[in-house]
Amino acid sequence: MSVRKSAHSVALAASLGRAGLDTAVTLLHRLPVLAAAYAAQSKWSDTPELNRMIAEKTAAMAEGAFAAQMEIVKLAGAAMTGSLKVQDIPHVPAAIAAAGLRSAFRTVKSNSRRLRGRR
Repeated sequence: MSVRKSAHSVALAASLGRAGLDTAVTLLHRLPVLAAAYAAQSKWSDTPELNRMIAEKTAAMAEGAFAAQMEIVKLAGAAMTGSLKVQDIPHVPAAIAAAGLRSAFRTVKSNSRRLRGRR
């Protein structure tokens, strides 16, 4: 078993950079919502966007934790059966991180697209 090419450190770094840009766009749209909710002294439960933020983060965290654990199990199985190549070992941490962050990247990207379309 070889580690997926997309899990290499360079691809992970590029994904983190893209997620940073998408996060900036998302914050550009969500910070005014947070400020308005704070200024109005409204309940957090009265603002649907704030509830959505919390639900999305919770779901992405749970999905990411499960995906990282599944990647660890796959890699451990490959190591035990001898199908993990020696040249793939340095990329194992990146593979686990990429698997764990995949759902967060997807969420950030979809938020950026959704909020960009609102204006």
